[in-house]
Amino acid sequence: MIGIVVITHGQFGQELLRTAQDIVGRQDAVATLAVTPEMGPDNVSEALQEILNRLASPEGTLVMVDMLGGTPCNTALLKTKNASAEVLTGVNLYMVLSSFTHREKMDLKSLAAKVAEDGRRAIVSAKDLLLKRLS
Repeated sequence: MIGIVVITHGQFGQELLRTAQDIVGRQDAVATLAVTPEMGPDNVSEALQEILNRLASPEGTLVMVDMLGGTPCNTALLKTKNASAEVLTGVNLYMVLSSFTHREKMDLKSLAAKVAEDGRRAIVSAKDLLLKRLS
């Protein structure tokens, strides 16, 4: 099973994971890493390596981070450089749900593409969409 890791500044990732599991049920092979101001780069790197070791599987790992260029992203890129892993930025609830829903049916590259597409498609101006449907 493809492992899922959510790395964010603060507790955002933990809440995304908790909420997603409230919706679709408890998941195996998932982890979060909350990067806090108290953590130095070495602490983040060590914590991520422990998670990657724990979730290691032949199918690989999908890592989702909050923003491009931040410590979660940079650390994930460095730690997964030579690993069977994909790193996606801009994590949102729909991306986490999509990863849970599709990870047993797809290979890692396909899953990463699907999750990224689903995350982008979920970002809309809801009011404009509603007004368009009403007219």
